[in-house]
Amino acid sequence: MLDFFKKSKSVDLKTRRESFFKALLTDGNHRWIAEDRMIRRGMAILVNALSDKHLAFFEKHPTYFIPCQAHLSCAIGRTQNHHLILVFPELMQILRSASSMHGVAILAHELGHIYYQHTENKVETLQAQIEADDFAFQLGFGEELQEILLDHANSVDCRVRISKLTSKLITQKKS
Repeated sequence: MLDFFKKSKSVDLKTRRESFFKALLTDGNHRWIAEDRMIRRGMAILVNALSDKHLAFFEKHPTYFIPCQAHLSCAIGRTQNHHLILVFPELMQILRSASSMHGVAILAHELGHIYYQHTENKVETLQAQIEADDFAFQLGFGEELQEILLDHANSVDCRVRISKLTSKLITQKKS
């Protein structure tokens, strides 16, 4: 009997993820995602990593992924009734590449900023980065994010983030 409830709950989560993803793709702001099968695949992986609690949050807090020009990506806190994640050409290229999971990890990190409402709560920059890294780690993208950070390890803040993420990855592997 317990198995029935577990299966029922997982079916509900699967259905919610599918509905969420369909709504994301049919929104006019996301036409660019729907039209690119590699980016669409990366977004599907990201949505499938979201928990029930995460889905509930993002259903209440609409978030749009907007293509624009600059380096990788950037999360913008609430503007009116929605949030924005700016997706730059370099990230689109990563999402289309053989290293697409690195792009998914970056998007997961940006969703973390929105989920923890860093802009609204005026969280200090390094703390916000560490919390967003943890969000990506919780979704299962810790190793990919670590690899990205290692490519940018020239700042003290980045080295602190790498250290914290590496510690989590080691602890996870031991358990």
